[in-house]
Amino acid sequence: MALAINPQRVPQRQPRGVQSIPPERHLTVIPGTSKRTIVFFSTMVLGLFVVVSSVIGLQAYIAGQQLKLDRVTSEIRLATAYKLELQQQRAELLSPEYLRAKASEMMMSPGLGSKFVEIPQDAVAAVVISTGDMDPRFADPSGVPSLNPLANLGQKLTQGIQAGGEQP
Repeated sequence: MALAINPQRVPQRQPRGVQSIPPERHLTVIPGTSKRTIVFFSTMVLGLFVVVSSVIGLQAYIAGQQLKLDRVTSEIRLATAYKLELQQQRAELLSPEYLRAKASEMMMSPGLGSKFVEIPQDAVAAVVISTGDMDPRFADPSGVPSLNPLANLGQKLTQGIQAGGEQP
């Protein structure tokens, strides 16, 4: 049996003192990146950073507004519950059972009937005479605007109707 060896593939041993020469390399020069390309990519990175920062800022603002809205909503809910509680207490205080119990605690008893008393004519005459000497502003306070806030309501309504042509 014979052994066949390719003589080109077998490495040749060189004597030890001889300097080896590195194999020749075939290198190509790649053109460098231009200034324009660097400016373009840096502008794109900066623009992307600005967009992402704006989105994050907007989300933070929206979250802050949502927290304020939640706080106001909870305050409204608490105020509504408090209003309902006060209405319930008012209804309990005005209920006939409660009033009857409080009256019995104060030793009051229900009336057995009504009794009408006729006022004598001389008492009526004394009241009429005493109000006749009275200043008209105090005798009839409905005409004084400072004492009656609804005194000028009719005048304001007629002025509004004349000015606007509409009725309320």
